[in-house]
Amino acid sequence: MNEGDIIPCKVKKVTNTITFVEMPNGQEGTIISSEIAAGRIKLMRQYVVPNKQVVCKILKIEGNHAHLSLRRVTSKEKKEVMQEFKQTQAINVAFKQILKEEEEEITDKILADFKTLSEFVIAARIDSKLFQKYIPKENQKAIEKIINKKRKNEQLKQIIKIKCLGDDGILRIKKIFTLKDNNASITYISAGKFSLKLAVDDFKQGKKKMIEILEKLEKKAKENDCEFHATEDK
Repeated sequence: MNEGDIIPCKVKKVTNTITFVEMPNGQEGTIISSEIAAGRIKLMRQYVVPNKQVVCKILKIEGNHAHLSLRRVTSKEKKEVMQEFKQTQAINVAFKQILKEEEEEITDKILADFKTLSEFVIAARIDSKLFQKYIPKENQKAIEKIINKKRKNEQLKQIIKIKCLGDDGILRIKKIFTLKDNNASITYISAGKFSLKLAVDDFKQGKKKMIEILEKLEKKAKENDCEFHATEDK
């Protein structure tokens, strides 16, 4: 995790001035009252309640501790992070139900090669051979059925870096990023860096659509003499 990341956290303790939370990596984070909400807060528990999940932005990391913010998270960011969190929880439950006593051993094996089970699931949707590598033969069909199930309102994300030299660089970038797909959106992150998001109902079809969009953007970038590079935003 890095400064600026938007992450789900579990509220552990609430005081009048500081809220203590547990981050996904198990480390502690704190939110001071001014980062809970704008203005004066009459009742802190209107915003944070022990054992509840909240979505925070990492402001600063000092050793094993992080300073977080609740109020600097947009409603859209909150929705996206909570959606991903719920999907991760569902995957964990499915693994425990299907793999039973073997779940811990298999999960440890997967996490030795992948950061999270969600990352493994995304990779396995693309390369089905990963089921054979990590999942026992008798459980493969059940796991594959669960993780390949169609999911609505899922988003695929790409980080795009683009560089256009010359005084009209901004105009050329705008021209390149003219999309006709209503399910795709591009947002500015920093100089030359953008986020491409595609809302999909089916993961496999969505991956194909994302590839098509990236190919079109790269082609337009070359036509406008601009450097183009895209990486998956996990």
